[in-house]
Amino acid sequence: METIKKLTKARAGLVLSAPFFASLALQLKLKEDNNCQTAYTDSVVLGYNPEFIDKLSNAELKAVICHEVLHIAMLHPFRRSNRDPLRWNIACDYAINIIVKNSGFTLPEGALLDDKYKGLEAEVIYNMLPKQLPTEINMIGEVRDYKQNRQDKNSATPKQQEKNWKITLTGAAQIAKAQGKLPAGLDRMIQEILQPKLPWREILSRFITENAKNDYTWTQPNKRYLYSGLYLPGLNVPTLGTIAVIIDTSGSISQKELDIFASELLSILTIYPGTEIKVIYVDTKVAATETVDIYDFQLHAKGGGGTDFKPGFEYIEKEAIMPSCVIYFTDGWCDSFPEAPDYPTLWVSTDRTNFKPSFGEVINMEQRN
Repeated sequence: METIKKLTKARAGLVLSAPFFASLALQLKLKEDNNCQTAYTDSVVLGYNPEFIDKLSNAELKAVICHEVLHIAMLHPFRRSNRDPLRWNIACDYAINIIVKNSGFTLPEGALLDDKYKGLEAEVIYNMLPKQLPTEINMIGEVRDYKQNRQDKNSATPKQQEKNWKITLTGAAQIAKAQGKLPAGLDRMIQEILQPKLPWREILSRFITENAKNDYTWTQPNKRYLYSGLYLPGLNVPTLGTIAVIIDTSGSISQKELDIFASELLSILTIYPGTEIKVIYVDTKVAATETVDIYDFQLHAKGGGGTDFKPGFEYIEKEAIMPSCVIYFTDGWCDSFPEAPDYPTLWVSTDRTNFKPSFGEVINMEQRN
């Protein structure tokens, strides 16, 4: 009984100081569960082990509540897919503990924290984790799949539950924002979760996974030895690194389409703020290039001639950019393709529904919207 009082008091203490976290936490049913070691959420309950809760200070308990709430805010109970549960939990913890800490809360000693994961999504961190995980892992809470923990046959489906939480998330963000108490950086992250146009999280995570099947790669030589004439394979670290974005700036591209391209690029940078994007503007030649990130985002498109898909890829090869992937925004009205490159390529077509490039994958935005 004392444990439930302690939890209730800590949760109530968030109402004035952290309304965003409080609004979400109050939606969860508190559930004592001696079968878990610490605490967990599946988006329905906040389960807890009384012994774990009793050992925490009030400040640490608030951090644990916020930790579990962020699992839901980031929609972790709905995003695991077929990933390993333990590895997914670790990745999710690394993704949110930095946010909890930066929001001014005191995490319990030993919580999973590493600045190299700052600003990265759980899917990317999952791919970055070592193949051999430590035998002892100090996790202050779990995220469990909603679909595996549905309370009864009459409960919402996973899609319905995710939709319900998005509505709740919108309200919580609005309340906190109105009070000037929405933690820095969360507003941008929440907006991307609520209003994505294309599934960049899944797209880029898959690209990274496919591009990191081996520890070493000959397509990205070790630069430390190139000066001596030795061509040795480089370590293939599964991070976003540099993304090359080629933008079709031919005369058939309207300003509206350029605005759409800019919006999608901003979505990528919002999800992965540490990412650097090399933007290449191409009509029948490379008209201009620039590098953008989340802190200095402004596009300066140039072009206006015909369309040729070759120059952008030739520029990448000439400059030895070696991107983790290439995204090509185009209306699709061209059939002049180069040879398939070694890196994954995604074509985002705004107009031509029967656009069939000779390599890479295609997403038609008209079909997605």
